[in-house]
Amino acid sequence: MNRPSTASLAAFALVLAAGPAAAMEAPKPKVPEVPPFEVAQPYPNLWYGRFGATNCSWIDTGDGVLVIDTGANAVDAKNLKAEIARTTKNKPVKWIAMTDMHADSNNGLPTFLTADVTIFANARAAGTLATSLAKAQPPTVIGVGDRIVLAAGKRAFEIGVPAGNAHTAYDLYVFDASTRTVFVGDLVTPDHCPLLSDPDSDLKGWIAALDRLDTLGAQGLVPTHLNPTPAGAPEIERTRRYLTSMLAFLVEEKKQNAPEARVSGELVAQKVGDYCPREMNAINALSVYRRLLSDGTTRPGGAAAKAATK
Repeated sequence: MNRPSTASLAAFALVLAAGPAAAMEAPKPKVPEVPPFEVAQPYPNLWYGRFGATNCSWIDTGDGVLVIDTGANAVDAKNLKAEIARTTKNKPVKWIAMTDMHADSNNGLPTFLTADVTIFANARAAGTLATSLAKAQPPTVIGVGDRIVLAAGKRAFEIGVPAGNAHTAYDLYVFDASTRTVFVGDLVTPDHCPLLSDPDSDLKGWIAALDRLDTLGAQGLVPTHLNPTPAGAPEIERTRRYLTSMLAFLVEEKKQNAPEARVSGELVAQKVGDYCPREMNAINALSVYRRLLSDGTTRPGGAAAKAATK
């Protein structure tokens, strides 16, 4: 993707070096405008862009446009919608896939709602989503319980979900068979350790979800955050190693009923997740440890837990 411009401070530094009077009299340097979004086109008819902090993707199938995630707010969604219209020559958005229900991924959804849109979401969230959207022109909501194929134009997409909780209770991925690109949401965060603090995350389920992604033979990988990468398999493996080592460590600590302070100390001493910043690593570990069961699974503590008690 094109990087936003950053202002050069060289001229301003020279003015300051000349003394206070010169600095007061000198005109202020012009600061280049930072674009509100970045867009890249790695393949014909496929684009992704960073709108705010969120990567959103769209594919022109010939029959219409598939959008993957809608951005964190109305401003980002408006920019995304305008870019889709520009790049596809005003093709209609017919399908939207939501890689999870987090606000930073899909609070922009209302910008795209029409009766002609079909939304794909994790089946466990589909009922609540459909109810919340049942207004004047409700879209069609399809809940994905395992995996389905969307055939659109000359392209085919596998839309799948983990068997259980993974990064969240409602993860979903999209695989574009023609370019071998997988859109993974937050299941993989290239060059960065994954965030384990969602109260519904489950490391065992997450590792199983990564195993499924491996079977796709994906070459390109587009996450919801951080940089898309052509090195799909290595990034999936890197995330799996982190989750596997963290789970093994925490299960052992749980067997010893270790206090949280000891867990944090041992985490550093044993160099678990060494590539993860220390503070984030501790947050990850304790977030899981507080919900960890003896069999290595974790109690859901967020939306999934509340839904189960209703």
